[in-house]
Amino acid sequence: MLVLKKVSFPVLIAATAAVLFAVFQVQSWGMYSLVVLLLALLGTKQDANEISWRKFLPAGFITLFAFYMIYKYGGPMWNEVISFQTKNIRHFFQWNEWFNSIPFNDAAWARVWQPEWLTNYLAWVYMNGFTLSYWICVIRAFFTKDVKRLALYSLAGYLLQVPLILPFYNTILLQEVWFVQGTPDLLARPLTPEQQFTTAWNCFPSMHTSIAFAAILLSLREKSRWYKWVIGFYCWSIIFSTLYLKIHWVIDMFAGMLFAYGCVKLADLIVNSKWFARFVERFLALGEWLQEGRMPTQSARVEVATAEKEDERDVK
Repeated sequence: MLVLKKVSFPVLIAATAAVLFAVFQVQSWGMYSLVVLLLALLGTKQDANEISWRKFLPAGFITLFAFYMIYKYGGPMWNEVISFQTKNIRHFFQWNEWFNSIPFNDAAWARVWQPEWLTNYLAWVYMNGFTLSYWICVIRAFFTKDVKRLALYSLAGYLLQVPLILPFYNTILLQEVWFVQGTPDLLARPLTPEQQFTTAWNCFPSMHTSIAFAAILLSLREKSRWYKWVIGFYCWSIIFSTLYLKIHWVIDMFAGMLFAYGCVKLADLIVNSKWFARFVERFLALGEWLQEGRMPTQSARVEVATAEKEDERDVK
């Protein structure tokens, strides 16, 4: 058992580094994405829990690895959903003509000024932002050593959004601005006619917007002003890019923001529940097991909880 205690922590550190590296390899994020992540990690200590890495890392690694597996294999699954939609689903609502007839809904006002550098920046933001905005939050939450924060960002930013958004996509046919108007988007994607049709699906609500806006809403709860500025600038860039590049309609954007707000509130209900608090306690006990060589007894947990309450009273 002593050997296990000595070896387990370095192994967990190496395994965590491997998972973080693997996350970047899924979609081949480059140097710019790494820079955004590192900027977001500055000031993490202001929001970090005062627990040791030895206690947090076992549970943190398991959580991070589980999210990575969902991320790695969720993309192909999403493609299968799109394929199923193309072949089987008959949408009840056809909104292309209606949305195109609404004044200013195509966000033409967002493209009045189109310098090349802005187009290149927003194209990069859009192509990477769907997953990068989510993973920036998850990785930073990991470094705060907070299982609750990890769960909150993951649930609100992606895990709740995917199943809850499918009813919209399966009943509403609304395609992207460029496709409906018969003009190329500013991404200049070399798509075949068949790829154009399937790529332009699933517009309402905008999931690029909902993931980014969930990150913005949750960032407002953090203490680090630097993080709020970094995630705010990056995520608002994602939201604006959906309009500038002729992808989403203005109503899509607002619908995505409203959808994100609902997902954040639902995630709050889950992570603030009593059963989740018990789950976190038992989950973190993995770290205590690695430190002490045994799982803490119920009496030990009661003693710790009592001591923590007494400390709180002393502080007051």
